[in-house]
Amino acid sequence: MHTLHSISFPRLAWMLSLVISLFAGPVAPALAWDKDSLAQLQPLAERGNAEAQYHIGMLYSLGIGGAGKDTKRAFEWFQKSTAGNDPLGAYKLGCFYAGQHAGVVAVDADRALAYKLIAAKAGYALAQIDVAVAYYRRNEFAEAATWLQLAAAQGYPQAAMNLSALYREGKGVEKDLVKAYAWLKHGYAVTGQKVSGRGLEVLEQMARDMSAADIAAADKLASGWRATPTALTVAARTPKPRVEALLAQTALPGG
Repeated sequence: MHTLHSISFPRLAWMLSLVISLFAGPVAPALAWDKDSLAQLQPLAERGNAEAQYHIGMLYSLGIGGAGKDTKRAFEWFQKSTAGNDPLGAYKLGCFYAGQHAGVVAVDADRALAYKLIAAKAGYALAQIDVAVAYYRRNEFAEAATWLQLAAAQGYPQAAMNLSALYREGKGVEKDLVKAYAWLKHGYAVTGQKVSGRGLEVLEQMARDMSAADIAAADKLASGWRATPTALTVAARTPKPRVEALLAQTALPGG
């Protein structure tokens, strides 16, 4: 895991090397699966429950919960989940088409974006960040800024820091040093770490072009923002309650 102190901010080029695992916690959530999870979820998934199909895909993808690691089988379950309109299943399909688990499916940037957009529109923060990066690479900066705004509002530091860079350079948004300063400070605040190193240098550089009133306004913005993750983001990060609810369905008549 990289740390904040290892990040560089050479204009906006750093966005292209953004790694989703930075600051956001584990991409694959730490799950309290037991050895019977696959067997427990299988009946519900076989009856067409898209959310259960997504979780089975995750079990095979990670090789946990009674499932051996099998990325091809995981892909097939994510396909089923996506066909059933599960946005997290769509996100995982997008990851495959973006090149995750090489050899399972040919890389297709357009399909990767299309599937990730399903999850992004449903409110999944990591999908929103991926979509922002994809649009940035296509020089569609306004779209990139829109999705970064949504992810940053959910409390994802890497989105806030990338958004700061866009405001500094006026890419996709009107150049605004107050917002650039505020989003960068907010990104650090979310991690609980003190601004230091290159991040501190960037803040000091911006401060030289700002009035005392501007800096005070930026500090007020940064301290006033509160993370508001969507239900989907929370469910992806802490899936245990939803999995338990799904398993409870298997014990109900017609569940």
